[in-house]
Amino acid sequence: MRSVLVLTKGRLRAVTSLIDGREHLMRWVEPGEAVGVASVLAQLPFQVDLIASGPCEVRSIPGEAFVDVMRRNSAAGLVVARLLAARLSEVYDHVVAQAQGRLQDRVQASLRHLAAENGEQLTDGRVRLRVSHQDVSDAVGASRQRVNGALHSLQRAGYVVLGYRQITLAMPPPKRRRTGG
Repeated sequence: MRSVLVLTKGRLRAVTSLIDGREHLMRWVEPGEAVGVASVLAQLPFQVDLIASGPCEVRSIPGEAFVDVMRRNSAAGLVVARLLAARLSEVYDHVVAQAQGRLQDRVQASLRHLAAENGEQLTDGRVRLRVSHQDVSDAVGASRQRVNGALHSLQRAGYVVLGYRQITLAMPPPKRRRTGG
């Protein structure tokens, strides 16, 4: 990438393609978040595909201008360092979620990961995710039918409440500081 992109409106799915052509959901990109920072700084290709979920708007910041601001402004450099540290922590969380042996454990770990990054905190302490069962299937790399069974087991255990294109976690995920831009 030659630019840093900042999502100003809408939602983007950050996905990778598996060897068999299936999508693997890494995370949702929400308004105010920047993508492509590591690619611009390291001068490497962007590792994921961004897919719009409905109408979206993005702002493009040319890579040279982005790096120039970091050179001249140490506070901006620190913000970028924190953003990259948060993304690295997020990647570790994702790897841990995928390393779980049982499907139900992988689903639960992936839901906690997605909730920490993209969850909507409710007043009663629960966290709502705007995701479909297919999104969860893409995140854990299992069939929708098997993930559906695991989600219903988690619902019976009181861990989640399933709804149309949303899943509410009964207990909040670990606290994460949003880095936004």
